Amino acid sequence: MNRLQEIEARLAEIREMLDNDEKRGDAKFSDLEKEVRDLKEEKEEIEARERMMDEQNGDEGQGQGEDEARSFAGQAHQPGQTMIQPNNEQREAFQKYLETREIDGGALKTDSGFVVVPEQIVTEIMKLKEKEFNLDQYVTVKSVGYGSGKYPVVRQSEVAALPEVAELEENPKLAVKPFYNLGYDIKTYRGYFLVSREAIEDAAVNVLSELMTWMARTIASTRNAAIVKAIKSGTPGEEGKKLKLATITAEGIDGIKDAINLNLKPNYEHNVAIVSQTAFAELDKLKDNQGNYLLQSDVKEPTQKRLLGAAVVVLPDEMLGEKSDKTIIIGNLKDAIVLFDRSQYQAAWTNYMQYGESLMVAVRQDVRILDEKSAIIINFGKEEEEVTP
Repeated sequence: MNRLQEIEARLAEIREMLDNDEKRGDAKFSDLEKEVRDLKEEKEEIEARERMMDEQNGDEGQGQGEDEARSFAGQAHQPGQTMIQPNNEQREAFQKYLETREIDGGALKTDSGFVVVPEQIVTEIMKLKEKEFNLDQYVTVKSVGYGSGKYPVVRQSEVAALPEVAELEENPKLAVKPFYNLGYDIKTYRGYFLVSREAIEDAAVNVLSELMTWMARTIASTRNAAIVKAIKSGTPGEEGKKLKLATITAEGIDGIKDAINLNLKPNYEHNVAIVSQTAFAELDKLKDNQGNYLLQSDVKEPTQKRLLGAAVVVLPDEMLGEKSDKTIIIGNLKDAIVLFDRSQYQAAWTNYMQYGESLMVAVRQDVRILDEKSAIIINFGKEEEEVTP
């Protein structure tokens, strides 16, 4: 028995233990859950190494077109993930599972009691997600194949110019080390899709269509909340340090201008300014001494407002919180924030309180600050009017 078989056997043994154990809140259950996670990580690493060896030892008689196809697949596919080609069989098998709870082991992949949503359906869900408001379009999104790891990062704010070196002289060290390894730790987010089997059977609900729409909105909301939390609270950084965007207090138009002009690189093409509805209403009325509005219309898109060159993005008040009515988040968020996406979505029928059976869905991700100098938070207020005695 090889190591993969040993892992599969142990996972099957643990699943049987968990199914027969009603005390799911005790220490034993927590230990078993940790063992499952460790075994799955080891399994993914072994499978990733085997895939790499298979690619390297492929048939030499394949044509150039097939070589290019394999190369492209390797680039698009992250280590540790099992490549599943999307097809109608998987879609039909997943829809059948939603309606009957029957798992087709030949078409569907399972993970710790959950059914992994097929890639074809995930693609459709992500297309639906684009119709929602997505903060992830302004940050860097990286797909990862493992539950935790390190990602090599270049801080754009600290990239040093190459020094001039005479011929045959020893290469000098750069004044600033541009690379560092940013750790990530994928977290699981779960929720209930409240549709009972009775509703599916009695009302002929198209549960797959409803689930995809719900998941699209849920993924967008989950990502948005995680990004806002990282911006407002900071995240772990290099060697245990906490990275957090600088918060600057500004008074009036001149204060806002100084905060932006003195703390951000003038990379206006990539800068965005995120504000709540209340903050936008306040900013949209600010004028300088010459009567010019602080917010200007974009020349190419008249409906798009700009703040000193940065595109203004307006969020609902509840998304940024009650204390954000005088807050501007501004900068190059592509350089400032990274969202690590585990690229795996899961579903499982379960009991939900007194509701009966409902569908539980899980997504996995982590958000970290890449470069805390690429964006800032501005707390602004009105200039106090002078009182004439």
